[in-house]
Amino acid sequence: MSPDHRRRTAHNRRPAARQTGERAPARRQAPPSSDELHICVICAGELVHPFEWVAEGPRHWRVLLRCPDCEAIREGLFTQAAVDDLADQLDQGAGVLIRALQELTSENMAAEIDVLIHALNDDLILPCDF
Repeated sequence: MSPDHRRRTAHNRRPAARQTGERAPARRQAPPSSDELHICVICAGELVHPFEWVAEGPRHWRVLLRCPDCEAIREGLFTQAAVDDLADQLDQGAGVLIRALQELTSENMAAEIDVLIHALNDDLILPCDF
């Protein structure tokens, strides 16, 4: 199994069931295209992500996409190039999230160190704290 195949099938998850009374988003059937799949065709949001993607022949993928902004769901048959571009967008988005997490973690650790230094300087830490 190739790394590309594993990467695509790692996103094979069905959406969680909706609670009673919630309106299900409309499903759109898209023709084969090389559109930017990470952009919503309804609201133009740039966070569209796949729920399922299954190879349909050597050059096409059937992909179920969901927009978290407007909750639109779209299913279509897309070219390998379009799916590769989507996978690249997902990788870039993951990189942005990881960098944000690292930055936030670093800021939180710096704040914790400042609190510890203040506590040590003011003799606020006693043997009974351990």
